[in-house]
Amino acid sequence: MRNVKCLQVLMMAVFVSLLSACGGGGGGDASAGAPAPQAVPTALLGPTSYTSYANSPFNGQVLSYFHLEDFEDHLLNTPGVTASAGQVTSIIFPGYIDSVDADDGVIDGSGSSGDSYFYSPGSAGIDFSFDVAILGALPSHVGIVWTDGNGTTSFEAFDAANISLGVVGPIAIADGGNLGATAEDRFFGATHAGGISRIVIRNSSGGIEVDHLQYGR
Repeated sequence: MRNVKCLQVLMMAVFVSLLSACGGGGGGDASAGAPAPQAVPTALLGPTSYTSYANSPFNGQVLSYFHLEDFEDHLLNTPGVTASAGQVTSIIFPGYIDSVDADDGVIDGSGSSGDSYFYSPGSAGIDFSFDVAILGALPSHVGIVWTDGNGTTSFEAFDAANISLGVVGPIAIADGGNLGATAEDRFFGATHAGGISRIVIRNSSGGIEVDHLQYGR
């Protein structure tokens, strides 16, 4: 009888050992083998040529939320963002719109048939700020397309503590025209895992026109 009990104890010990080695019994790591979340570097992006959202560095990325404001409904109304100044271009200068090229349905070198966002003076810039209470978390990816203005253009992004993540520019990209040509249109953006609270884009002379404000996490 004693030998039988000893054998039962030995078999149980072997079973427990095997179960532990295989991660059974609820003691294994549920995250083992799961893909690690993609790291988000702190980086400034652009300026890069842009005729449609296909040119965005965020195109195809998997994010928990993402919003693209193209102003084609003649409003700035994507959630969780406000502008310091300006308004939709079609409201104030309907004959001088410089939208992203593809917004009118065809890429043909003209953005006159779409819509965009305008403010003057461009030297004061437009500050787009993000609301964490509405979004749930500040965006880690933010971009905007500069479509028109004069002088040199610069872009700056700020972290959750309102500390600058750096400045792109000033850089000369303006072509001197204001009739909707799109060859000069450029994407500027930033990524930061800790969240981006706001961006500012400006040019040194004349008014400033922008389009395709995009942000996500």
